[in-house]
Amino acid sequence: MKNYKIILFLMLALFAQNFNAQEVKKPSDVFGFYFDTFVKYDDAALAKLNEYLKPTVEGKNAYEINLKETADETLKAGVDSFLSTFHKNTANDCRKEAEDYFKIMTDNFKNGKVSITNVKMIENEYVKDQKIALINYSVSFKVPSKLSDMPITNPKKVKSEDLKKYLIQITEEFKNADKTVTTDQEFSLYQLSEGGKVYYWNGSPDDIVSKLTDFYFESFEPK
Repeated sequence: MKNYKIILFLMLALFAQNFNAQEVKKPSDVFGFYFDTFVKYDDAALAKLNEYLKPTVEGKNAYEINLKETADETLKAGVDSFLSTFHKNTANDCRKEAEDYFKIMTDNFKNGKVSITNVKMIENEYVKDQKIALINYSVSFKVPSKLSDMPITNPKKVKSEDLKKYLIQITEEFKNADKTVTTDQEFSLYQLSEGGKVYYWNGSPDDIVSKLTDFYFESFEPK
């Protein structure tokens, strides 16, 4: 009888150990939080990501970011950069049209369709007894099959009405994007052990955005 009690005790101890070491979330779920936060600027995804990682950062938010402000600043920077090549008066006259153009262009980017194709676990050669989840994923974007060229030889001399006409035209082309382009990418999630549980994280989530941005803009830039 005593032997049975010992065996039962060992089985329960092993079960408890395995239970405590279980993943809080699957790597694919955590990747979804990262993608929706940093590509789609989804506040709900950011809240879920921070809540998930709180045990690993002493109950604080791992990512302190105002997504709306970031989106607004990114849009403004793009518009300002585009308009800087034109005469100041023309740029001022066409700011609304330029904002409409950049907004639909970035909306198409944020609405990219993502799918995870494979999750592979490898050893972390720098941290003993911890692994890295390699997330292989693909993203599809809608872009115009043909984007009108800017009929301008000297931007400083272009008239406001001509630039407005061009911006309205390409805005419509993005609204009616009729071509799908797809890219395959990889993202790493690193294991963290906290309280006997396994978490996943990445300290450079902008890596997702930079690779996708490069592909997206190259997909419709004039060759």
